Amino acid sequence: MKNPNEIQSKCARRLVTAVLGCVVVTTLYPIYWLIVNSFRHTEQIVTGDTFGLPTELYLGNYYDAVVNRHVFRYFTNSVIYTLLTIALTVVISTMLAYALTRMQWKYKKQGMSIAMLGILLPSQIVVIPIFILMRKLHLVDNPLSIIIVISAFNIGISTMIASGFLKGIPYEMEEAAIMDGCGIFRLFFGIIFPLLKSPIAAMSIYIFLNSWNEFIYSLVLLNSDGKKTLPLMLLGYSTRSGSNFGGLFAAMVITSFIPIMIYLFFSKQVEKAISASSILK
Repeated sequence: MKNPNEIQSKCARRLVTAVLGCVVVTTLYPIYWLIVNSFRHTEQIVTGDTFGLPTELYLGNYYDAVVNRHVFRYFTNSVIYTLLTIALTVVISTMLAYALTRMQWKYKKQGMSIAMLGILLPSQIVVIPIFILMRKLHLVDNPLSIIIVISAFNIGISTMIASGFLKGIPYEMEEAAIMDGCGIFRLFFGIIFPLLKSPIAAMSIYIFLNSWNEFIYSLVLLNSDGKKTLPLMLLGYSTRSGSNFGGLFAAMVITSFIPIMIYLFFSKQVEKAISASSILK
C-alpha cells in the first residue's frame, strides 16, 4: 500500500499544478486574443468568431497604425517622456532619501511626512489644481509638464524604496570618505549612488509602468497632436460613427511590446517594484 503522506503530497502537487495552469492560461489568453484579432477586419471582429485563428492574416490594421495613424511618432514621444521622467525621479528621490536617512536637519520629519503624503494622495483628485498651476507656469501643451507631474507623483514611493535600502548601508564607509576630504555631492554620486543599483532598478520599472500608461494628465495637459502619447493615440480609434477595433488592437500590440519585453527580461525587478508599491500603499 502507498504511504498516505505520499498520496496527499501527490494530490497537493496536482492541485497546485492545475491552479498554476489556470493562472497561466488566464494571463496569456488576453495577449493571444489581442494579437489574433489585430489581424482581422473590424467587421469580422464585430460579427464573426474572435476566439479562433483567423482564416487569413489581414495586415491592413498594422499599415493603418504605422502609416496613417503615425503610431511610431507617439511611440517615440512616450519613450522620451518616460525616460526623462525616470531619470528625474530617480535622481531627486535618491537624493531626498539620502537626506532623510543619513543627514540631520531641521525639517527632516516634515520632509518625511510630505514624502508619505505623496504616496497616500490619489493623483486623480488634484487634476484641476495641477492644470491651473501648469497654465500659470505656461507649461500647458508642453511635454515638460507631463514629465514634472508624473515625476512628482512617483517621488514619494521611490524615496521610500531608496530609504529602506540606505538604512542597511554602514556609516563607516561615508565616514572614511569624509575623512579623505570627500564632499557631499562626490560622496553621494561617487559612492552611495552606485550602491543603489537594485532599488534604482525597481524604482525605474515602477516609474516606467506609471508613466507609460499615463492617460488623464496627458489628456489634460497635451493638446498638440505631435506631442501626444500612445494612450491618447489609442483614443483616436473611437469616434461617434463607431470604433475601428482591428486598428485599435494592432496599435495596442505595438504599444504593449515594450512593457512585455521589460517584464520578460526584468521580471525579478518588476516583482520587487510591485511588492514595494503594494506594501507602501
